[in-house]
Amino acid sequence: MMLLKYYLKALLSSRPLWAWGVGFTVFWLFMGAFVFGFNMTTKQESLGYTSVWYSIIGLIASGVIATTISYSVYYANASLAYSFRFTKLRPSTYVFSLMAGTAVVATIIGAILMAVSFLMYSYRSHYSLIPAMPIESLAIFFLSGIFMFLLAVILVVSVNNYAGLKSISFVAFIPQILSYIFAFSALGQPLPVDLVYLSPFSDIQRLLMTTYYGHRAPLNLNGGIGPLLNTNVFIISLLFWIALLFAVCIILVSRIRPASIEEGRQV
Repeated sequence: MMLLKYYLKALLSSRPLWAWGVGFTVFWLFMGAFVFGFNMTTKQESLGYTSVWYSIIGLIASGVIATTISYSVYYANASLAYSFRFTKLRPSTYVFSLMAGTAVVATIIGAILMAVSFLMYSYRSHYSLIPAMPIESLAIFFLSGIFMFLLAVILVVSVNNYAGLKSISFVAFIPQILSYIFAFSALGQPLPVDLVYLSPFSDIQRLLMTTYYGHRAPLNLNGGIGPLLNTNVFIISLLFWIALLFAVCIILVSRIRPASIEEGRQV
């Protein structure tokens, strides 16, 4: 419990997380509402447009959280290796505590983005664009926090154990890069249906859209083009990825090796 409280405090006081995870994503919401051509005429169209931007920004914010976690694990790698060996701290306790803290912070950020989306796009459209399933939407943010935490830990510990920390600056941004790719790819040429279902990034985005809009997400979010996708498949796929990454994460963290963080600062 003490580890969870300390980690929560550290995340909530992280300036980069708030600057990029909230400030920069709110900027994108503003761009979607006032710059990129909000030309919807009906309430239903406006709600659909809002849900698309909400899902894009929600996925990007989750990627930012993963980058923040990556650096936290990177700076703690040496102490963790010795703590697991010489103290009562266990890998499972560490993973569960930080996973819970990350999920809580992701939910808080999700609530902020939901409120900003509602206020900004309601003002722009002159309709009250209340999310259809706000509790379920926050639950998706909670799950996205778990997924991004597990992915970030696996990437950093894998590099720490087997490849060296010289590439940590790139590895830490992999979840964020993938978040941007999958978030904005939904607006252009649609990805294959199977890839959309299997990708946890697409799962998070489509579920966020569905919970705000109240209807199943189409294959192409730009104009609602393409077949409507099965929400249950997205849920099952995301839960499968979380279970798989959790098992891998526990194995890797239990085998973490001490490494100097100075290695990651070498060019």
